Amino acid sequence: MALTVTACSNDDGAPILDLGSSAVGECLDFDDSVGADVSDLPVVACDEPHSHQIFAVVVSPASVYPGFEALEATAQASCLAPFEDFVGVSVFDSTLFYSWLVPTLTSWDREDDREIICVVGNGDGKPLTASVKGSDR
Repeated sequence: MALTVTACSNDDGAPILDLGSSAVGECLDFDDSVGADVSDLPVVACDEPHSHQIFAVVVSPASVYPGFEALEATAQASCLAPFEDFVGVSVFDSTLFYSWLVPTLTSWDREDDREIICVVGNGDGKPLTASVKGSDR
C-alpha cells in the first residue's frame, strides 16, 4: 500500500503523530476506509493490533515538488536499507513488507511537507501485535 500524506492534524482529539525522527517506531492502524490521501496518522500502542509501524522518516532532497512518481521512486529506494536496520533482516528475506507515505503537492506547498514516511506491515495482511523492531522477521 502506498499512501500520500497531506498533513497531520486532527480536530477530534485522536492521537496524531508529530513527524520527524522521533516518529520512528510509532505504530499506526489504518482501517479499510483509508484512501489515497491521508491527513491523519492513527497512532496506537504497539502492543495493540495495528496495520503498520514507522521504521524510517526520510526528508526529500528536492527543493521543488518533484512529482508523485519521483517521490515514489525516492521512497522505494530510500526505505530499503532502513528496513533491514530496523527489522534485522533484508526485505527480500522477510515475512513483512514495506511501503511509504509521500507528500502531496498541496502539503509540500502549504505545509512545507518534505517527509517520506517508511512503514512496515505484515506480509499476510494480518494485524501486527507487537513492534517489529529487531524481530528478524
